[in-house]
Amino acid sequence: MIEEILEKYNIEGKLVNYTQNNSGNINKTYVATFQKEDGTTKKYLIQKINTKVFTEPYKLMKNIEGVTKYLKKEMINEKDNNHKVLEVVKTKDNKSLCYITNASDTREYYRIYEYIENAISYDSSVDKDIVYNTGKAFGNFQKLLRDYPMNKLEETIKDFHNTPERYKKLMYDIKVDSEGRVEEAAREIVFIIKREEYLSLIMEDLNSKRIPLRVTHNDTKVNNVMMNKDTGDFLAVIDLDTVMPGSMLFDYGDGIRSTASTASEDETDLNKVSLDLELFKAYTDGYLSEMAPYLTYEEVSLMAESILIITLELAIRFLNDYINGDTYFKTNYEKHNLDRTRNQIHLVKDIETKLQYMDDYIMKKYKVYHDKEKKKERI
Repeated sequence: MIEEILEKYNIEGKLVNYTQNNSGNINKTYVATFQKEDGTTKKYLIQKINTKVFTEPYKLMKNIEGVTKYLKKEMINEKDNNHKVLEVVKTKDNKSLCYITNASDTREYYRIYEYIENAISYDSSVDKDIVYNTGKAFGNFQKLLRDYPMNKLEETIKDFHNTPERYKKLMYDIKVDSEGRVEEAAREIVFIIKREEYLSLIMEDLNSKRIPLRVTHNDTKVNNVMMNKDTGDFLAVIDLDTVMPGSMLFDYGDGIRSTASTASEDETDLNKVSLDLELFKAYTDGYLSEMAPYLTYEEVSLMAESILIITLELAIRFLNDYINGDTYFKTNYEKHNLDRTRNQIHLVKDIETKLQYMDDYIMKKYKVYHDKEKKKERI
């Protein structure tokens, strides 16, 4: 099958081997090694796109191609030789995708990227330097794309971070209760209903244009940043499948939620679940060191709340999936999604106690980084 895919590309050299990479949760990934005539080798990343999640793969690739070309141009303009961009390898007929037809007469879509060498990624980390560089990577990503023409960007997953819509769906599915699971989740439902006022803050400001529409990554976890093995600096932002129009608050809020939590989303011992303020500060410093001069005051004033909103949103998503019979998230046991919901709710409770501290810290650091950049501009 991999050989059939590779036949559609003009890749220099002879295929030596390929292995499956099991780190991704959505797409199936392989690493192929080719040997050139001079004896050197080069690797490529081959991915089968999950069309259950991404139903329009050509729109997906249009976003990725547009964004990566723009990033590369901006890095050249800034004379940035320290960082890299994902490079899409084109097919023999100059397409960003190819497909094969499987035994069920269904099209399977594949793409190839050039492999990023001398890089390492982490599934999670409590190392403040790694978390700082994660925040810096996503801040740099948004900084370089700040003037990207938004009319060229497609919405590949509708209402992905539309928290009020997700809340409405949850309320509807609670009424239907198709699997008879609502009673079991009564406390969690009440907790979320009591915090309904938070859920519309970002979307209302986006819709009213009080905050700008920006290019957002929408999956700002540690493992979506490749780090330089030699320097420890970020090397490249990867996994661009969910790049869409949105608010920087989506990316920042989820970045803090995922990197600064002291436990995984599957942890059932809730005493282990909290938000680490040192990791919060590290990510925030990294992010603001890049983006502070380009943020509006309205965006900065919502950054702390965005952590709470995005964590609540994930609790809603886990709970909705549990109520509907676990049709979206992969589960390992019957109440897995309910346990995940309780995990994120516990994290929300902890975030609420630290909200004022985080808001004060963000405001203070925003001023420091903003003023520093403006001072450099005047020199």
